[in-house]
Amino acid sequence: MKFPIIYEDEHTLVIDKPVGIMVHPDDRNVEPTIADWLIEKYPNVAKVGEKGRNGIVHRLDRNTTGVLLLAKDNSAYRTFKSQFKEHTTRKVYRAIVEGNIREDNGMISMSLARAKSDFRKRTVVDMYSDDSRGEEREAITRYKVVERSKTKDGKDYTYVECYPITGRTHQIRAHFRGIRHPIVGDDLYGSKIGATLAPRSMLHALSLTIKIPEHDEMTFEAKVPKDMKKVLADLGFSC
Repeated sequence: MKFPIIYEDEHTLVIDKPVGIMVHPDDRNVEPTIADWLIEKYPNVAKVGEKGRNGIVHRLDRNTTGVLLLAKDNSAYRTFKSQFKEHTTRKVYRAIVEGNIREDNGMISMSLARAKSDFRKRTVVDMYSDDSRGEEREAITRYKVVERSKTKDGKDYTYVECYPITGRTHQIRAHFRGIRHPIVGDDLYGSKIGATLAPRSMLHALSLTIKIPEHDEMTFEAKVPKDMKKVLADLGFSC
C-alpha cells in the first residue's frame, strides 16, 4: 500500500486517504488497513496509542476520502487526541447531497445513537423514530451551500461544505439523512442514486486545522478527488 503524503515530520504524518480502504481493523473484516501500513512503514508506531489502532488519531469511513492525521509517537498522539476531544480542531468536508437545501447556511443539531435496524448505522434520536438504542450522544454539524444544481430530468442536488463541531461516528452521513438530504451514493443512509451514478458516498475530508508538536497551528488540505469531480460534472455543477 502507498498513500499520498500531505505532510510529515518526526512526530506527525498526514496522508490523503483514498477510497476503499479501512483506517483500522474491526471485528467483522479481515483485510489490510492503514493502521497495518503505518506499523509496517514505521515500526515504532506499534507502541503508540491503542492496540489495533496504533497511531490512529481519528478515522474516516472506508469510502470517505481526504485528510487523515496520524501520530508517530505517544506525545503527538496525546496532543492530537486532546484537541479532538476538546473540539479545538477545525474540520472541513465537502459532500454532494440529494435535493435542494434552501438555506445557504445552516446548523444540524441532532443527537445520534446506534440504530436498532442495522448495527452499522447511527440514527437521529427524535420523537418520531424508535430506531435508536444505547447511549444518545450530542452531535452538531454546521454547513454552507457551495452550489445547487438541477438536472435535465428535474432532480435537484446540492454541493455543501460541512463543518462538524462534534466528531461522532457517521455524523455527517446520519445528519444529512436526518434532514432528508442523504449524501449521493450513500445507500446505507438512504441515497436513491446508488452505483448508477456514484460508486461510493460522495463525502470528502477537504481540510483539517490543528496544532502539531513544535509548530503553531497548521492547516492540511486534500484536493477533491477525480471520482467526486466526475459526479459533480455529471450532475451539472460548475465547480
